[in-house]
Amino acid sequence: MARLDSLMQCHWTALVILLLLMMGTMVEVTSAVQNFTLGFLSPSMSSEIPPSLVTEWESAFRVAVEVMNTKSEKYNLWPHSVPSGCNWEIARTGAHVMMLPNDTIPPLLGVVGPACTPAAMSAAIVLSGEGYPLVSFAATGEPLSNRDTFPNFFRTVYGDSFQAEAVAACIGKLNMSSVTIIYTQGQYALNLANNIETTVNGTANLRMEMLSPGDNLSIDVSQLDGILSSLQPLDFVILVVNPQEAQDIWAVASQEKRLEFPWWYFGTDGVTAFNPADQIPTDPTLVNELVGEIGLSPYGGGYAQNDICEEYYSYWQVAKYPGLPTGPQNNSRSYTPYLIDTVRVYFEVCDALLAHNLSITAENVMSALNGSGPLETQPNFQGCTGLVAIDPTTGSRSAKDQIPIYDLVSLVPQAWEVKGRIENGNFVTLQPLTRPNSEFAPNSTYTGPNPHKRNVGAIVGSLFAVIVILSIVAIAVYFYKRRKQREYRSSRPFVRVPK
Repeated sequence: MARLDSLMQCHWTALVILLLLMMGTMVEVTSAVQNFTLGFLSPSMSSEIPPSLVTEWESAFRVAVEVMNTKSEKYNLWPHSVPSGCNWEIARTGAHVMMLPNDTIPPLLGVVGPACTPAAMSAAIVLSGEGYPLVSFAATGEPLSNRDTFPNFFRTVYGDSFQAEAVAACIGKLNMSSVTIIYTQGQYALNLANNIETTVNGTANLRMEMLSPGDNLSIDVSQLDGILSSLQPLDFVILVVNPQEAQDIWAVASQEKRLEFPWWYFGTDGVTAFNPADQIPTDPTLVNELVGEIGLSPYGGGYAQNDICEEYYSYWQVAKYPGLPTGPQNNSRSYTPYLIDTVRVYFEVCDALLAHNLSITAENVMSALNGSGPLETQPNFQGCTGLVAIDPTTGSRSAKDQIPIYDLVSLVPQAWEVKGRIENGNFVTLQPLTRPNSEFAPNSTYTGPNPHKRNVGAIVGSLFAVIVILSIVAIAVYFYKRRKQREYRSSRPFVRVPK
């Protein structure tokens, strides 16, 4: 019996040891999971970005991080947002706050954003000093491609030289013979306006007008009024401004009755970030007047048509985060899919580093992005916006791996609707366009400033030509008859009539 008890005690001891070993193994496996912070320099609600879009971007960032964490077993990236606005100083402060030691969150690995060029420039300089990479989803200014000044800056979007090509394609396709470009003094607007002017290069009559900021609005009202007063109604007006400036410009144009037919405005990607849903509660009349305005937006993908995007969309629905994109799938969603792809860039690089037995560090992530690490660690994957790859020589999205795609969009009551597609600077599709507040061209593709006026001019010109020709013929017949009469009289013999 004592032998049996001793044997049972040995078995229990062995079982306890085995359990402890198993627990030790589990603890070891658990401790092997690394945790890092992925920062997001988000626009604040008081910035030039519409509030609803700020909410959408905040949620999209969190959704993308959480979805990608479910696919990772060896590490987790934890989302951490700090406001950056669209302002140099605010972004500078935000970048410093992002790097502050914090016992409540894991160490910082890298940062996503900011959306605006000035903010991205400022944040990149601050983060570069500590060796942190910055990957933006919407900052398109060409100066950011300067690798000497911004060696740690990367983006999943194309630089504005490609957007300038798309604008030039629209000028040609829509027969914009006389164009006034209104832009502001910010880095984004100033550089993009110059890019457009260089790209058009005399193929259209361009007039460049730079707006100054006003005292109470983002633009100088009296200066804008002077510019609009000097234009002909059929001149095309291209706005190279941010969403808040576009809203202020349109409000002034509405007061001056310059949103009515035949006035027509074309906006770059900053303008098409304007969200009519934000404006409807306060000024529905302005939104109604703007229906039919057109502009450019980066290709936005489609959640329902893209299995990769649908995964995030479904998670977003279940998680009930605010700002879920709604409406028809052909509505452009300003840069949200690019934000999702930007978050995934970090996860793709981390996976590649581990696959090559390299540590996950900010330094190694930076090396992968700038091409100084192993080739296989550079991001290259099919995302919501197509094939995502970074060109190390510019830090921008590689146009060789994925051609630049832009959408020509038209404002409908609550969103921007896709009407055409431009690939690599050339139109591949174009649907009929209807001018704002007009019955013109409802069933035909718009091809110029005013096709009906050109038709009337052609008819009047033809009638005038017919009248001129008939007049010439009548005069010729008159002189022909006169000449014949003289010839007839001169051929008759002279007979003296007796008195």
